[in-house]
Amino acid sequence: MEKRPTYKELERQLKDALHRAQEAEELKNAFLANMSHEIRTPMNAIIGASELLRDQNLTVAERNEFANILSTSSRELLELFNRIIELSEMESGQCKLNEAELDLQILFLKLYSKYEVRIKEEKKNITLSYTQQIPDISFFTDSDKLNKVLSHLLDNAVKYTTNGNIEFGCNLQDHNNLLFYVKDTGPGISIKEQENIFQKFRQIDNSYTREYSGAGLGLSLSKETVKILGGRLYIDSIPGEGSIFYFTLPLKYSETNNTLKEKIENTLKRSFINKYSLENLSKNIAI
Repeated sequence: MEKRPTYKELERQLKDALHRAQEAEELKNAFLANMSHEIRTPMNAIIGASELLRDQNLTVAERNEFANILSTSSRELLELFNRIIELSEMESGQCKLNEAELDLQILFLKLYSKYEVRIKEEKKNITLSYTQQIPDISFFTDSDKLNKVLSHLLDNAVKYTTNGNIEFGCNLQDHNNLLFYVKDTGPGISIKEQENIFQKFRQIDNSYTREYSGAGLGLSLSKETVKILGGRLYIDSIPGEGSIFYFTLPLKYSETNNTLKEKIENTLKRSFINKYSLENLSKNIAI
């Protein structure tokens, strides 16, 4: 005979159901608030620029300007849809790993070139730099997913940093893990706000009049992607001083790569010596 739930058990189940319903309602509201803003803004720009391009009296410079608006707004809309599809694939369990050997130096150079151009285009007074503890390290991971995570974090760093510097890079954490980081001198994030920024469709400011655009998906996608890659994503931030996002990934490499083994051993020995040196303490980024 099936055991009937007690009154207390039924009461607990009801509270759990109400809590889940409340969370779903909050997520729906956050989704609608973000999507209505993030879809309508580029769509209005596309429609407006398209209408203006009908004018036969436009100069070449004016036509180029409106064409640039069309192109930029279309890319923003496509990126938004790509992120929604990416999130849907993760939640449905269809996201698969495609691991191959990756040269970190090449990845970092590509990211540096991409964001250096963006900083110049946005005319921001930002110095961009990257560091790599072992210059020519190669390891096995999903390069597309790692690139997306670093790109999401760098997107946020450039978006919220007006002046100062942005630094990204990779250090050896130990024999089995690499530590990646993106550091900026932006406005920083309070402890209370840090609790929400990794949630889907959540931003520090979710109002329609917010200063910065964005669907609130970048950090949520980054967190889930890092988890798929075998690591965890963290944040250290001080309001008014800046933020550092960092995550660890397993250090997978060919067992026959004796040269890399030696470099790892030598680097870790130097790190151990320098770790307790006050002179070099600031070099131990987020460890």
